[in-house]
Amino acid sequence: MVLAGLALVLVSGMASAADGSADDWADIVQLELAHGQPMPLLSVYYDQLNRDSAYDIQRALVTHELRRNRRIGGFKAGFTNAALRERFRAKEPISGVLFADAAFQDGAAVDAGLFKKPMLEVEIGYVLRSPVTRQLRSVADLKTYISQVVPVVEIPDLNYTNVGGLNANDIIATNVSASHHVVGKPFVLPDLAAVNDITMAFYRDDQQIDSGRARDAMGDQLEALLWLVNDVQARGWPLLAGQLFITGTLGKMQPAVPGAYRVDYGLGRALAFTFKPAAPAQAQPK
Repeated sequence: MVLAGLALVLVSGMASAADGSADDWADIVQLELAHGQPMPLLSVYYDQLNRDSAYDIQRALVTHELRRNRRIGGFKAGFTNAALRERFRAKEPISGVLFADAAFQDGAAVDAGLFKKPMLEVEIGYVLRSPVTRQLRSVADLKTYISQVVPVVEIPDLNYTNVGGLNANDIIATNVSASHHVVGKPFVLPDLAAVNDITMAFYRDDQQIDSGRARDAMGDQLEALLWLVNDVQARGWPLLAGQLFITGTLGKMQPAVPGAYRVDYGLGRALAFTFKPAAPAQAQPK
């Protein structure tokens, strides 16, 4: 009866939000998550969902989190990998927000209980040296703003009612499925352009599960980063020193199952973490 009542409330909410504001749609997503339910595909209920309205909903969701005293730790690019663009029928890259409290460090033990449908994406991250307050004109302009290049594995959570029915606007609206990420020690590169020479091998329990190249992201890491920086700056987000920017998947998105993971990036740099099984639920007292 409780679930039936909840479903009725949610359907009613979606009907009332059909011509409503981004805040209304964001409230519906938050309500679903608060009751332990997966996120709905908003495109099923909102005929006017397009790229612009999806980003409005994303901003409303992020603003809700900022009001809970969370802090923006950086930004992510999605669909810079051609295979993912094809899978989700996207014509161009998309962007989302990373939260500072969602970062794990190299060697971390990550609890699977934090997620519903976790995936793993091997990426490369860039740390800002100073704030960006304007559109950057070129890669040469961009280089002056980058202090570090770091290994990253993102752990997005595809916690949707129907992953197979997702489209790009659904994903944008729900902050590009952002959840957590693991960050490694900085690369030592002779020049920032050398990042494009990186190749990676991804292992679970010492068995290789994937490989990829830095150029999997838009064919050029720095072009992907330039796109991301300019995109989020144009959307009005504050771009501050110390924030992390990740440019998208190298290789393929992998399901996150319990095990010991390692990414070998070459150049004497690797990133390791353990994905632990979720702790068993505590029995409720009778």
